[in-house]
Amino acid sequence: MAQLFTGLVCGSAERTQDIEFTIRSMDLLWQADTQTSWDEIAARFRSLPELTGDEEPPGLLAYAYDAAATLYYAALYRATGSLTDVTSCSNRALNSTGFISDKLGDDVNRYEIELQNQIADIALLSRVGNSARCDVIEAMRAHAQSLGRARLAELTSR
Repeated sequence: MAQLFTGLVCGSAERTQDIEFTIRSMDLLWQADTQTSWDEIAARFRSLPELTGDEEPPGLLAYAYDAAATLYYAALYRATGSLTDVTSCSNRALNSTGFISDKLGDDVNRYEIELQNQIADIALLSRVGNSARCDVIEAMRAHAQSLGRARLAELTSR
């Protein structure tokens, strides 16, 4: 989802700090043991223009809204440990992929693909021991980045 956010707002010079913040935060989100003020990171995500307006932005920026909301809930989970925040994060990612499929109308069910990826990631993390967890997380991150780049390319190529 970070790929969607940074890729869709990158055309605006005044968003450089938001993009840099998102990239730094993603690096932290993928680290299991980090001493970070997740409350502050969640609050910063919550203050992004996509999440402070009364309405979802129009056009492609609607996907930046979904991505920002997903990132916000991921950071909020790290701050609170609440499974409600995990559910909200998951739902935002699922909804976003469904909206992308609707927009593209190419009969690719991205919602189902995202759902199966989430289920597979949870299953994998539940099976792996702590000694292999870092390697698994790195592989999951690489896969997520690849999917994010593909979704961004699909959205922006039409």
